[in-house]
Amino acid sequence: MKKFDIVIAGGGVIGAACAYFLSRDTDLKIALIDIKKPGNASRASAGGLWAIGESVGLGCGVIFFKTLSKLQSEANGKEIPVMRPHQLPDCFFEFALTSNDMYPALHQEMLDRHGVDFKFERTGLKFIMYNEDDRIYADQITSGIPHLADQIRWLDAEQLKEEEPYITPDAIGAIDFICDHQVNPYRLVDAYMESARQNGVELVLNTEVTSVIREGSRVMGVETTLGSFQCDTLINAAGAWADELFHKATGYNMPVYPVKGQIVLSERMPKILNGCISTSDCYIAQKDNGEILIGSTTEEKGFDTTNTLDKITELSQGAMKCLPILKESNIKRCWAGLRPGTPDELPILGEVPGIEGYLNACGHFRTGILTSAITGKLITELVKGQPTSLDLTPFSVVRFLEG
Repeated sequence: MKKFDIVIAGGGVIGAACAYFLSRDTDLKIALIDIKKPGNASRASAGGLWAIGESVGLGCGVIFFKTLSKLQSEANGKEIPVMRPHQLPDCFFEFALTSNDMYPALHQEMLDRHGVDFKFERTGLKFIMYNEDDRIYADQITSGIPHLADQIRWLDAEQLKEEEPYITPDAIGAIDFICDHQVNPYRLVDAYMESARQNGVELVLNTEVTSVIREGSRVMGVETTLGSFQCDTLINAAGAWADELFHKATGYNMPVYPVKGQIVLSERMPKILNGCISTSDCYIAQKDNGEILIGSTTEEKGFDTTNTLDKITELSQGAMKCLPILKESNIKRCWAGLRPGTPDELPILGEVPGIEGYLNACGHFRTGILTSAITGKLITELVKGQPTSLDLTPFSVVRFLEG
């Protein structure tokens, strides 16, 4: 049996971030255990650091709540209502914005110390308005966050055309969240992992955790397909599969479940976007290699990761409505990822009352890339027994276990 101070179960962006921050800020012996399953959410992300955008329901969120409104209306036999902004609670704003602020320094740190580049780009996120309903929607968003007014620009049609010349001339303007940027999600996960490896973390890949070893109320380690790993602390960063590990560790269940998101990727194109784009139909991001990523559906289909023609068509049509030049491009590939959803869309972080040697780092839904940095920092503070930089009470699993 191998002995470690920390075992991290899960090698997506959250597990990888925990491995990096723990290995950077402690001298602990750490192992990260991971097995790739179909639908890994980190590999299906746009890589958007859309701290304000996602907090107010843009980016992937605008599609999520459009879907919810449609389902609720169909269930009630009513007309589909006018879409209204859905703002996440203040605790999430603080969580997301704090993480977002960490990325410029983190990018430089990884370049300088570890020679890895996750392609941080200052892009902003523009919500494109096609009509007066969109303008009302945008006004409702901005009026709900007056304290962030200095991070928002209103663009009329002429200004939008100047900044994004390939956007459809039908657009009447946009709001631009100037602090919302992007990274390459593949490279971010790889950067965390490689930097952690350089710091001494043992990467145990292609290995599945089969059970959790307990003595009374204390977690002592895990059994895997590669043998036993003893540890002082087990960190659950298992993404959409986190509930399985939670049940093995505690005997309880927590509501982390897969939320399917289908993605369309174009072939490489010349630079046609200066920033990331959100509409009421899709989000669009041009990556550093020229490919255009279009996302994303929101479907509760269990662990299904198949693509469907209807959803791919909807996303493609939404993108071409916004960027007519995409009609000249071809689809390179499509895939689907499984986001780790929770009922209130907030992550589940920290300790579990009555269980020793176990921490949650899961349930990040559609913001795992964005909030991985602050999650890694907070988990490291917990392991070190320090006061956490942010209050973790709103993110505790207790909110689902009580009552």
